[in-house]
Amino acid sequence: MGKKSRRRRGTSRPRLSAAQLVQPVEQAATVTTPAVIQTPQAPKASARALRDLREEYPHVVADLKRIAIIAVVMLALMLGLAFLLV
Repeated sequence: MGKKSRRRRGTSRPRLSAAQLVQPVEQAATVTTPAVIQTPQAPKASARALRDLREEYPHVVADLKRIAIIAVVMLALMLGLAFLLV
């Protein structure tokens, strides 16, 4: 039977990529009159999130295109065989 080791197996902290380690920077709120309060708008935030996802996962778009091409070729092949064999 093997001897137990006293060293730690590792930290419980998850491994993160460089893009995930960057904290979002919030812009300082400008001091204005109470009547003119600017609120963040959703389209800008979602566009920013989409851009961040594209930067973080560039290989996914290429994989999706490859899958789509393979699916179209297989569908065309099945339709061709269906007409040929029937």
